[in-house]
Amino acid sequence: MNVSTIGFAMQSPEQASAFHAAGVANGGTSCEDPPGFRELSVGQVYLAYGRDPDGNKICAVHRPAN
Repeated sequence: MNVSTIGFAMQSPEQASAFHAAGVANGGTSCEDPPGFRELSVGQVYLAYGRDPDGNKICAVHRPAN
């Protein structure tokens, strides 16, 4: 169930991937597609989705400069 998602702004794709990996290494699970760039209506965005051990959906987000 997707009730809400908490997003955290990251300074780089590497920081977003590290955030995601730390969550998975500490009891979280990956969800959605694997971390990576996606083309959205706002342009290209790097997203890394996961769920914490309580099931909350968390996303690390990096928006590159245009």
